[in-house]
Amino acid sequence: MMNIIRADVYRLVRGKGLYITLAVFLAVLVLQVVGGANVNAGVNVEFTGLFDMENFDMESFDLGSLGLADLFEPPTGAEASFQVMEASSNVLYFLLPLIIFISAADFSSGAAKNTLAGGVSRRTYYCAKMVLSFVSCALLLLVYVVLSVLAATLLNGFAGTFDGAYLLSVLRIFLPQLWLCLAGACVGNFFVFAFQKSAAVNGLYIAFLLVPSVLIFTLSFISDWFERLSNYELTMSIRALVQIDAMPTGDIARAVAVGAGYLLIAAIGGFAVFKRAEIK
Repeated sequence: MMNIIRADVYRLVRGKGLYITLAVFLAVLVLQVVGGANVNAGVNVEFTGLFDMENFDMESFDLGSLGLADLFEPPTGAEASFQVMEASSNVLYFLLPLIIFISAADFSSGAAKNTLAGGVSRRTYYCAKMVLSFVSCALLLLVYVVLSVLAATLLNGFAGTFDGAYLLSVLRIFLPQLWLCLAGACVGNFFVFAFQKSAAVNGLYIAFLLVPSVLIFTLSFISDWFERLSNYELTMSIRALVQIDAMPTGDIARAVAVGAGYLLIAAIGGFAVFKRAEIK
């Protein structure tokens, strides 16, 4: 398995795709830190109670009451980690090209068939791809948070105390978000091993990330009941964990269980399909 991982890492660092992906990723990160805005893909269903239309007074209306005055306020280093983690689901979009490079490229080039024909078991091959995808996901999320803090500190100072309490508050959000992001990596690999075509993986993965949140947002106008579905949608669950200190224990447990469900179903389902699939 390690030989497959080493070969994939060598291929990744020698290719241009990795560096193009990282360049765009860093550009988005800088935009968030310098501009002070959350560049967040997808739809977030958090509009209940924004306006009280019955008691709305246009003459006294103030944008500052909505917090919009600080929307583009560049964060300090202490604030940056929490601000960018509000959009940690963005990492899943940048993970897609890495999954394509790691897993899908072997099927389009015929390398998967050659590797399996050389005596490598499908289980070993599948696990190698999953491990490297998980490591890539973890590193991407870690870089996302750490570089945001460094960039914001250089620009605006840290404006806080960098101590164990601060690190613990960051990790309380980071670790559950990482768990859900790993589940997203599993789903991406499921599409790879189920369909073995990069075009299909691209379309299905983007649809998986975008369509549920759009549907929930749309259906919530019909009935508030549909908002409950956001508790079981991956990207919304990731964003919700930013408020983990204010979340009931049951909600936190549910978010972790949702991640476990996506991860197990995708991992087991992906291997079950791959085990019986014809490799061309």
